Amino acid sequence: MKISRLIIKNYRNLKDIDIHLNDTVALIGENNSGKSNLLRAVTLPFLADEFGSFGKNLSWVDINDAAKEDYYKYIIDNQKSIVDGTLPCDKFIKNMPIVMVEVHLTPEEKEGFFVKDLSFDIEDNHMVYGLRYEYKPVKIEEIYCTVKNVLEAGKLDMESIGSVKMNLLPTEYYSYSISVPEKGSVSYDILKLYKYTSLEAERDEFSRTRERLGSKSLVKVLQKGLTGNDKLKVEKEYTHFFEELKKISKIDSVINWQDDSDMEDAKEFFSHISILPNMPSMQTILNSIRLGYSDAELSLQGLGYRNLILLFVLMNSLLETKNDVALNVLTIEEPEAHLCINNIRLMASFLKVFTSKNSSMQLFYSTHSTEFINKMDLKNVVVMHNGQAFSFMDELSDENRDYLTKNPNLDLFKLFFSKRCILFEGISEEMLIRSYIDSKQELSDIEMISFHKGFTEIIKIWKKVNVGTGNKLGIIRDYDNQDKSKETHEALDDGVSICVRTTSEYTLEPEIVNMDNNYNVLLER
Repeated sequence: MKISRLIIKNYRNLKDIDIHLNDTVALIGENNSGKSNLLRAVTLPFLADEFGSFGKNLSWVDINDAAKEDYYKYIIDNQKSIVDGTLPCDKFIKNMPIVMVEVHLTPEEKEGFFVKDLSFDIEDNHMVYGLRYEYKPVKIEEIYCTVKNVLEAGKLDMESIGSVKMNLLPTEYYSYSISVPEKGSVSYDILKLYKYTSLEAERDEFSRTRERLGSKSLVKVLQKGLTGNDKLKVEKEYTHFFEELKKISKIDSVINWQDDSDMEDAKEFFSHISILPNMPSMQTILNSIRLGYSDAELSLQGLGYRNLILLFVLMNSLLETKNDVALNVLTIEEPEAHLCINNIRLMASFLKVFTSKNSSMQLFYSTHSTEFINKMDLKNVVVMHNGQAFSFMDELSDENRDYLTKNPNLDLFKLFFSKRCILFEGISEEMLIRSYIDSKQELSDIEMISFHKGFTEIIKIWKKVNVGTGNKLGIIRDYDNQDKSKETHEALDDGVSICVRTTSEYTLEPEIVNMDNNYNVLLER
């Protein structure tokens, strides 16, 4: 089972997102684009199974700023009718901002039992299943009364409202709920089938703390490998250990003062005192085990090795051996954090096959590394910018994704987030353009990507991502006697952020030779 669609409204900087998702989801974007917020949002409809759970109840700061501003403007426009009570309370409450996260679930055929209570709609002759998280006002009368009291103290405008914003939006009267969309609340017995685990980018404590790993991930991995016969063997070995301990410690002589006692029958009394084995639980035994690397304790290894190994253990502990979880979502911020390039490649390879081991596991991660993008199916990619999200599942056809996958020099980070970038065709073009750029100091920040002609759809995404950024994209394409393609591609030129030029001949070389006095300069050489 997987989350196939994600809808987010008014959560932090994510105002309005509605995207379709693949089995694995890789988020890319600049800093402060909303990647971490999306990773957090997707977990809200599920029960926690994480280190350092944040809880489900949000606060004033978690509500989208634009949604709050719309609400404050509504108050200013209607403050007279609020004060005199002519604005109905129920109408007022409808204008309060609500945080909503909705996930649509797509089960495999054998998983129908898990989702039978989560159906709420039919699309294209298929049942739609889902869960919805909402953070919304519940004590309506108290909210209306609080706002009215604030407004009675004096008339407000958009400048003076700043000092009383939190009182005008009293989130202490908000609460969260998890439900089936359009149907109502969902029971705990159903909700417990849907869990998540989260790891933030700042996870130094995760790799430093022995107790967490010993009591959680490592123990789960060890327990999954033990059969009933294995546990019986452990118990027998513990009994053997106990008998050896009795011999070595000479426990029978520890309480031996009875021989010198004046009390009658002292020897008889103390002879009945004995020690018996106190077989600890398997959890207790396994808690005493720690991870190591190269015969040394893991805590003595570098931060990168500790994080890498603990991530492997954590992910393996989440792989279910029984069908007791319908969906287990794992979110990781920057899996490349603290890793050298070889270990980044090792982690990327591991992630590529991770979810295939268990159909109930879905992985979401954010990254700034090409290793975690270029080796993945492009259906996984979601590009984020300024609180918006663009999924390659929605934006590109299968044909276009296949085309991009075959491009050996594809670098989505350079393409989408460079201040200035040039797309071109072929090795000779790269040599010529790079030589020119290297000769001009003012052009040193230009990135270059070798790209073939089928870039129409990807440039449409570029325009969405780069609205208002000031970033520039240049495209140099070979003519190749293809007038229709030339017309299609040059239509992308908007004269502002995208410039498309086609060579007059088949390649770029004649264009450069014929430019200015280049031909004579070449003859002289």
